[in-house]
Amino acid sequence: MMDFVITMINKQRFLSLLLLGLSSLAQANCDFDDFPVMDEMQVQSVMDDANYNNRPMMVRSFYADVSYQSVVNHYHKRWDKRYDDTAFGIWHQITTMTDDCMMTVQVTPQTDSDSHGRLIISNPPTIASTEPLGGDVIAPSDAIVVSDLTTNDGPKLGRITMLASSDSVSEVASFYQSEMVNKGWVSDRDFSEDGAKVLVFRNGLNVSNIVLIPAGDGTTQILINEETVK
Repeated sequence: MMDFVITMINKQRFLSLLLLGLSSLAQANCDFDDFPVMDEMQVQSVMDDANYNNRPMMVRSFYADVSYQSVVNHYHKRWDKRYDDTAFGIWHQITTMTDDCMMTVQVTPQTDSDSHGRLIISNPPTIASTEPLGGDVIAPSDAIVVSDLTTNDGPKLGRITMLASSDSVSEVASFYQSEMVNKGWVSDRDFSEDGAKVLVFRNGLNVSNIVLIPAGDGTTQILINEETVK
């Protein structure tokens, strides 16, 4: 059970960092065929059909058998002064704009001679979406939706939503135990580990994992990870 809690909490931290890094990106109608990829890069899809806070985006990861500085130098040369360098956590970010697309490379050293990172593509920011963020998420009445990520890759639809509530962990847990059952879900697991409360619900083949983490000031962080079979 402890491994499950650690996995869910680590997923929350990873997504918090990833989504914060992507927060300036918007609609991803661009195509990764437009993204210049180094010959030395091995690229894998992370999210090819995702929607973050009502804004589509695409993300791929890479491993390159060249140094971090070689990757930076390559994109500096390729984008020829039409780029912006920023730092975000462990990442060196290089961003450029074309007529239609915003492209970002996040890179960090793997060893002295190789590196890894992410390639992110989106349309330039436009008018903000008028759809309420996480409007259909089951949540306590006072909860604030911090981020909402949906994915449509493979046989399942995925959704990861982060929220904050002023209620205690026990109060939020009671809400979900009642409300999820009212919505047709069946409680599958319910346990606590190191202060985190984990609720697992099923509805046929669909699964909803809800992790409740005390924030230290009487409030609760909520992470909902839902998988729906297409």
